[in-house]
Formats: sequence, structure tokens, C-alpha cells
Amino acid sequence: MSETTNRTTADHATQRSALPLRSLQVIGIMGTDDNRRALLRTPAGQIRQIVPGDRLRQGTVAAISVDAVILQTATGQRVLRLPEVPGARAAA
Repeated sequence: MSETTNRTTADHATQRSALPLRSLQVIGIMGTDDNRRALLRTPAGQIRQIVPGDRLRQGTVAAISVDAVILQTATGQRVLRLPEVPGARAAA
């Protein structure tokens, strides 16, 4: 079975320079309020699925909201937000 990616999704997924490649980036957040997880892209290019409590080199995952991951670091909190996609609309 072959699936075709719709044009809007393909355009957003292939934007040049959409993510800074040398820093930790949130690329997706999914799940319910009680069971939320996120996908991160590491500076090395790896994709990791994380949940609250996971430890990363950059800190411990303190929380995951609908649009951000909050890391607890040695110096405080760091908030990683989903990148803004120009022209994209939130799903209803």
C-alpha cells in the first residue's frame, strides 16, 4: 500500500532552515494531558521520544505541554517550544 503526502504537509516538512540543526529541538508533541510525550531532535541528528522524568544531557524533562517541553537544568528551567510554521493552522 502506498500513501501520498498532501501538498501542505510536504511543503512544511521540507522547508529549508526551519530548525536550527546544532541545538536540541522539539519536533512533535502527542498524547493526552495524563500521558503526554514529545519527539526531540538532538544536535547529533537523532530523534528521541521523551516523557516527563527522562534525563537528557541538557537537563531533566520537568513537563510537556501542548506546545512546549520544559527542562530542569542546573541553572533553572529551559523551555523548548514547537517551531512556528508560517501559514500553518492548529488542528481543531
